[in-house]
Amino acid sequence: MAIRAVLFDLGHTLWHIPEPPPVEAVRNETVRRILQQLRSWGIEPEERHRFLGRDIRLAVEAAVTGAYESDLREPDYAALARTVAAAKGLSLTREQGEDLWETWNLGGAFFGRRLFDDAIDTLATLRERGYRLGSVTNRSYAGPSFVAEVEEHGLVDLFEVIAVSCDLGYMKPHREIFQHALDAMGIEPQETVMVGDSLFADVAGAQALGMTAIWRRRPDTREQVDGVRPDFVVDELRQIPQLPCFD
Repeated sequence: MAIRAVLFDLGHTLWHIPEPPPVEAVRNETVRRILQQLRSWGIEPEERHRFLGRDIRLAVEAAVTGAYESDLREPDYAALARTVAAAKGLSLTREQGEDLWETWNLGGAFFGRRLFDDAIDTLATLRERGYRLGSVTNRSYAGPSFVAEVEEHGLVDLFEVIAVSCDLGYMKPHREIFQHALDAMGIEPQETVMVGDSLFADVAGAQALGMTAIWRRRPDTREQVDGVRPDFVVDELRQIPQLPCFD
């Protein structure tokens, strides 16, 4: 089958954080926001509550690692935040847990996330040549600030679908997250190319369904996955429209 559609990962594929803020700045902003949230609920913060952000981060890292090593089911992050809060003497409702999780996520604007210089031109070139575009991405947060960021970067008008793991409950390389995008666009795997920076999540996951996989190789990558060989490798997005699969 001829290629009709291209799916893109987001992080380290279309956008990145070229100059991350200092760790201390991240820590201070997280603490400030969480303590402010507690006060809005009528809770006077204690010293132990200053470590809520750190402990949520550690819990998330452990949960995500466990998911990758088992069933690829996305963790319930709001529930995770509530569990961490409970360990510090805070009994939160489900809604408060969701608010705490949103508060903890500082958003791409704070971190200085931006599109790669050739991202929009590459997407526009593919669109002009008649290819349909979508995104399949692993993210632990898809709330208001994420939606606003996608819109701000001009991606909403380019993508027919944005499949986000935390919304769907499955993480790449699980077939369900890819299948969701394919079904939403009404296309077959054999008609689709997947572009991503992870051999494990993007390349192996896409190829398992029969998609063509392009590895957007990161300059600092050391990733190796036994038995996984991308169909094509690029170092810059602008190389993609010139690949043989798009002839």
